[in-house]
Amino acid sequence: MTRAEMLAELRQVLNAVGTNRSWPDTTLEGYLSEGQDKFCEETGFFTDLSNFTLTLQTGIAVYAIPDRVIQVIDIWDGTRKLHKVATGGVYTSIDSLYGYTTATGRPTHWQTDLETGSIQIFPTPTAAEDEEVLLLQVWRYSLYDLAGTGAVPEGGGAAPPAAPEIPSRFQRACIEWAAYKAFNHHDTETQDPVKASDHLASFRLYVADGRLALQRRHNQEVYVGSDPAYRT
Repeated sequence: MTRAEMLAELRQVLNAVGTNRSWPDTTLEGYLSEGQDKFCEETGFFTDLSNFTLTLQTGIAVYAIPDRVIQVIDIWDGTRKLHKVATGGVYTSIDSLYGYTTATGRPTHWQTDLETGSIQIFPTPTAAEDEEVLLLQVWRYSLYDLAGTGAVPEGGGAAPPAAPEIPSRFQRACIEWAAYKAFNHHDTETQDPVKASDHLASFRLYVADGRLALQRRHNQEVYVGSDPAYRT
């Protein structure tokens, strides 16, 4: 479905066609976009190593995480994977790992939990690494906001069409989420908690199916067993 088709179906679900427009298009399109983002958060769609990069700059150790990224999984320098430093382990920061952050050179380590929305790398790049590109392996949202006109993908090219990126069999999850949000709107006389609850339940069914489909696509296997500590 295109965004226009999704919007038309959503208005049918809300019984808001014709002159009865309690919700403007921009609001409903925002809810549809939020639905796709929520679906990605709840299911694990999408992970890849081809859409986001980090371009090194001389003397710069901190870089912004792209807006459409939910989580940075790994960072690659060609075929070499940089080491991740995680708070809560033996080391709580790159500082505590090395005792200083003045070292310079080609990055070997990275961290995302020191400053919200940022990646810190170590050592700090020099002129020799300027404009070198690192690949980000990420768990992400759709490449563009469904409520917008479509952003040009990183790396250039034409803007994508205003249509959802999630597989077609799950696209109505966006409509169910949008209906849930619309029927929960407190500023109109159309609030209906019962209908909102029904649409949220339908959204969750799509999420459950989406998780199962993703497990099958990635050939994941789930095992359930007892704790080895209790085995005799």
